[in-house]
Amino acid sequence: MSYKQNRAQPYIKKINLDNGKRIRKKPLKPCPNCKETIDCVKLVSNKVDKIEEIINNFKNLQKKKSDKFSIFKAKFTLNNVPCELEYDLSNFTLENLNKLSAVYTTQFYNTSRESSA
Repeated sequence: MSYKQNRAQPYIKKINLDNGKRIRKKPLKPCPNCKETIDCVKLVSNKVDKIEEIINNFKNLQKKKSDKFSIFKAKFTLNNVPCELEYDLSNFTLENLNKLSAVYTTQFYNTSRESSA
């Protein structure tokens, strides 16, 4: 028997004294050039954020305004009763829009001819 075989490993328990805390190093102080670079990056980042905000607001405003352009309101009298119709032109086909414009221009032309005569 050799000496190594007879000798048993002693019982060792490791004790952790830091209670699981991570050790953080203090951040290095940036040099003056780095400070200027950081300031420039922050400035550009703020400008880009403002531009993105303006673009998002503009996109929302465009939707609201475009809805107003697609609505056609027609006022007329039928048997001495005033009538009012509202068409949503965004759902119309090109053929239907063409027919509507033909009817409207014909009525406008006839009305203007009668009033000038």
